[in-house]
Amino acid sequence: MQLMAKPERTFGLIVGIEKYHETAWNVPGGGPADDALKFAHWLHQHGVPKENIRLCLSALEENHQLIGECGLTVELATEQNISDIVTNFLSPKSGDLLYIFWAGHGLITSERERRLLCADANKQNWQNLDLNSLLVLLGSNKFEIRNHICIIDACANYLLESKEPKEPKGRPANLGSKAFLSGQPRTDSQQFVLLATREGEKAKVNSENKTGYFSQAVREALAAANGTFPPNMMEVAEAVKQRFTSLDKKQLPTYFYSRSWDGDIEKYHFNPLDIPHNIQQSQARKFVGRDEQIEQLHQLLQANDIVAITDVTGQGGVGKTELAIQYSEQYLGDFSGGCCWLNPQETDLGTQLLEFGISKKFFDFKIFESLQQFSPAGRVFYCWDNWQDGKVLLIFDDVKDWKQIQPYLPLQRSRFKVLITTRQNTGLIYPSLPLGELSPDAALELLTTLLGKDSVEKELEFAKRLCRFVDYVPIGLYQIAAQCREPGRVLC
Repeated sequence: MQLMAKPERTFGLIVGIEKYHETAWNVPGGGPADDALKFAHWLHQHGVPKENIRLCLSALEENHQLIGECGLTVELATEQNISDIVTNFLSPKSGDLLYIFWAGHGLITSERERRLLCADANKQNWQNLDLNSLLVLLGSNKFEIRNHICIIDACANYLLESKEPKEPKGRPANLGSKAFLSGQPRTDSQQFVLLATREGEKAKVNSENKTGYFSQAVREALAAANGTFPPNMMEVAEAVKQRFTSLDKKQLPTYFYSRSWDGDIEKYHFNPLDIPHNIQQSQARKFVGRDEQIEQLHQLLQANDIVAITDVTGQGGVGKTELAIQYSEQYLGDFSGGCCWLNPQETDLGTQLLEFGISKKFFDFKIFESLQQFSPAGRVFYCWDNWQDGKVLLIFDDVKDWKQIQPYLPLQRSRFKVLITTRQNTGLIYPSLPLGELSPDAALELLTTLLGKDSVEKELEFAKRLCRFVDYVPIGLYQIAAQCREPGRVLC
């Protein structure tokens, strides 16, 4: 994506929030304020006039000297001030391009809307901006600047704040927000949005260097553009994603780009906000030694409709579920019809399918009553026939009995792909990926992550023997780490 824009006709709304009214939400050591300042300076260095840049900061006390040294006018990062800038200052401006940069906390609501928390947010009053409604406003005829680049370094996880008994566990209720009123869609607007995280992920901060890993990667990618203004954002986004492949932060930047011609919308990259899923939360401190298996699993699912991850040891704890989590997160963009995680050990699988479809608005809630007259098989076929369009990934986790899941498997050679995790190695009729112990190096790397580099290096040979003792199986290493962290122990 290469936009044409004159610096003097470019505007910026730059936000960096590391200090909140709810002090428990402050970012330890800071980082967002400095990241915002550096982005504002990048704009000014490329010819954007100071009066076109609105800089909203909320810095920790120890970082106030940054504000004094910046040479730019700094404003409050409150909900009211930021929304006033959007509606009263930016909306009527005539220009070529608007940059929005945001560094701070964010979250996803139960309606799967991405929200950005403002500096005056607290647990009683979640002051926030509705990012989706902001993007719609920018692309409407109520906003004069027709092209927009939004760079968002914020979390997109579900917060454990809801006290409402009817609210889904783990998702905040009654947030409220500043939602923007839009007009008719423009036919000459281009919009590129680069997000630090996919849904459900946290945006990590490098506390040592006081910067977001994502913001730092964006700066590196912009510097590599060699002064081109505005830079090609497709190239910037791919460079940022490539940088994160080496960071192992359980965070994958993603982007979407829309261009309107006569009301038609082209999406060059699937909008991650639109992919429904209920992928389980990873419990791994660090995922190591399985990159090759993820690639093998991808190849198997490309060639087959149903694939199983099995346990060579038969004892459990080799990381089957974690591999399924990592695969589904990494390749979620390939499944625009969604990813549905099913647990045969819990409620009826047909009920789980219906509840997923209703929660994601595939089916109407009223079907619960009408489907009572159907057989279990009929209810399942209803799900397959009425599922959202697109390729779908179904995950049956920890299968103990093949007969239990057989009635719930979709027709083969359809748009549904099925991934099964199981300890069983007998009676298997599907292509499988056998999973066993880690390599010695990967096992030692995991133990080092769990216990700390200093602890392992002090007793390196003993640490290697411990890895051998548990046969390099991940769950054994976690058990060792739990014992080693008891008071008075160095390793064991």
